[in-house]
Amino acid sequence: MVTLLGTVVRAWGSQVLVTDNSNGQEVLVNTNNSTGNLNAGDQVRVIYDGIMTSSIPPQISAQSICVLRVY
Repeated sequence: MVTLLGTVVRAWGSQVLVTDNSNGQEVLVNTNNSTGNLNAGDQVRVIYDGIMTSSIPPQISAQSICVLRVY
């Protein structure tokens, strides 16, 4: 499993556009669940299998997405 830490740009249906905090690249995250609890600006941890498409933007399939609380 691979971890991506990022910032939500936009969330709709079962997809989330995230900016990878490590390199600034936007990544489209596909999920099996609704993304209704995610908002632009949320910091998230995405766990995925390490497979990323070479499309623009690249796409991954999330095993899990967790919103990180910033204090």
